[in-house]
Amino acid sequence: MKNFKSYRIILLVVLFSGLFLSSCNKDDAPEKIYKNYISDELKTEITSREAIANFTKLTPEAADLGLLIRYDVEVRRVIYQTTFKGKSIQASGLACFPKNQGTYPVLSFQNGTNTLHSDAPSVSTDDELFSIMESIAAMGFIVVIPDYIGFGVSANLPHPYLDAQSSTQSILDMIRAAKELSTEDKIEAKASQNLFIFGYSQGGWATMQLQKLIEKDYSSEFKLLGSSCGAGPYSIEDMNKYIVEKANYPMPYFIAYLLHSYTQIGSVANPLSDFILEPYAAKIPGLFDGKHSGSAINAELSTQMSMLFTPEYQTGYATSAKFAEARKAFQANSIVPWKARTPMKLFHGMADEYIPAEISRKMLDGFIAAGVSESQIELNLIPQADHSTAVFPAGLETIIWFLTLNK
Repeated sequence: MKNFKSYRIILLVVLFSGLFLSSCNKDDAPEKIYKNYISDELKTEITSREAIANFTKLTPEAADLGLLIRYDVEVRRVIYQTTFKGKSIQASGLACFPKNQGTYPVLSFQNGTNTLHSDAPSVSTDDELFSIMESIAAMGFIVVIPDYIGFGVSANLPHPYLDAQSSTQSILDMIRAAKELSTEDKIEAKASQNLFIFGYSQGGWATMQLQKLIEKDYSSEFKLLGSSCGAGPYSIEDMNKYIVEKANYPMPYFIAYLLHSYTQIGSVANPLSDFILEPYAAKIPGLFDGKHSGSAINAELSTQMSMLFTPEYQTGYATSAKFAEARKAFQANSIVPWKARTPMKLFHGMADEYIPAEISRKMLDGFIAAGVSESQIELNLIPQADHSTAVFPAGLETIIWFLTLNK
């Protein structure tokens, strides 16, 4: 286990000297038939100067990354085909391409918990984190940012929050759609087989789920070179226990989101009122309408767990037959460490009260017990950082790391 490390300018200079990518020739190709890609439109363009400015305004360490920016970027909204609950649906996200001929690795970023339709990656226009992720394409990546089901073009569907099967399927299909789009003549940047994955919070959980699925079933399709997982609720069982047993929890919308999602998509048959006291249980469906932020939802709930949960759930969540289906769903969507093959970094703020750092410590211990070498997996604990303030430090170190792996 290593504490969070500062960035070294000498590493940036070395990387800068070795990042030039080979150009590719445009070959004649037969008529293309796409499995996932449906359509796209230009959302915005980012000049290399604007990309440098996006990093410079963050921190001195982030400004150093400006040395690695070489290209202008085109950011495209992509509509693609995926499946949800056994049915074919359309979903959406962003694909960000360097405006330079060449072959580039794909970097898929999975965002954290969101409840607002207006904050979906393909819809949002002023999110600082998405601007940074889009600008990474200027360093020589094709950056993919899925909306998740329930956002963007699929906003009419319920968001399957922390549902492993639908989350990983939709992300994989978004990556495939972006790779298919890169074969179009209008796109100069072509996708290689190399893949990097990064996510934070819900996105950290989704990234680890994605890594496990790729290693198990799709290693011949994707050459996964690095996986960075930040502050994810990897064990939903442990997170449920942590929240239910606390006297006060500052983010009650997290557990409300989870229970509402599982009842919506049919993973749990219990009504919300079995878990949540009134008047909150009746409020919850209307609060998750895509128009309420997490803070707005929190304001309508209680941070006192004895006021939020039914006494029966507080005392019987782990043993009562009434909640067996919920326990089964939590277990099915929790991540059990395995003998992973991909280099991994875990990040967590040491002052995180929403998802405690112990969740990541336990995952690290589990991976090592499963046979993963300590040289292959590393937990970076970020001193004095909480769930929100750890995002950018984790992201900046992830970018540096991915660049070293991509040499």
